[in-house]
Amino acid sequence: MESITLIYDKHNVVARKALDFLLSLGVFQQQESVSVAEKRTQKAIEELESGKGIVCHSFEEYLKAIQ
Repeated sequence: MESITLIYDKHNVVARKALDFLLSLGVFQQQESVSVAEKRTQKAIEELESGKGIVCHSFEEYLKAIQ
């Protein structure tokens, strides 16, 4: 399956209607995109919740922990 990325102004009525029309044909599916930063943030939160994170009260403690 191939993918197409469309970049448009969400406030542009013509662009939104054209996109709605294409989606209404049923041959395209819409996929939510997640940025790399969002993925990294989610992974960091999961690691912290699972106990893999470290807590440092100073920068010196942080430097010792990462060595």
